[in-house]
Amino acid sequence: MMLAMEARLIQFLHYQNWFYYFIKFFILNFVRMFWGLKIVGLENVPRTGGLVIAANHISSADPPILGICIPRIVSYLAKKELFENLGMRLFITGLYAFPIDRSRADMGAIKEALRRIKAGGAVGVFIQGTRNAGDAEAMNGASFMAQRGDVPILPAAIRRQGKSYTIIFGEVLTAKDKSKESMQLLTNETMERIQDLVDAHSLKVSS
Repeated sequence: MMLAMEARLIQFLHYQNWFYYFIKFFILNFVRMFWGLKIVGLENVPRTGGLVIAANHISSADPPILGICIPRIVSYLAKKELFENLGMRLFITGLYAFPIDRSRADMGAIKEALRRIKAGGAVGVFIQGTRNAGDAEAMNGASFMAQRGDVPILPAAIRRQGKSYTIIFGEVLTAKDKSKESMQLLTNETMERIQDLVDAHSLKVSS
């Protein structure tokens, strides 16, 4: 009975996407008013069609900050521990997040991500797998999904000065073919593009 009630609540939250857009409106106005937000390269964001958004990860606020900057619904893979509490599970599921077990290769989560992008949705991925990653090596999850889903990757750089955020979107990238070499090349190219976006904006700010 509890599962049926939870399913009905999620269905209500997803009805005409009202909950997603309500939370997005609230966070967008809060961030602009109290923290500061600048968006660069919005013209590079495809408005329709399957898409993987790959970004760096500097704080726990990154998913909502990035999400409010994109003019379409974005699903995120979120660590499974966030879904253990009923209230949090309803909240983030209402925002189209879905769980991933980071302790193993979670093919169920990857299949769900592929299902969403093949249906024309956008899925957000933090390319280094964890926040405050610094120079951590990029992982192949984003490029794997883009390659298998036959969709582009949108590089997104998140930069913060104090409380103020700047989100910079680059031009989309695509895999050349379905090979492992092409997947790794796309991962490397995406990570380099993200770093270039961060560095270019840092130079503009300091000059």
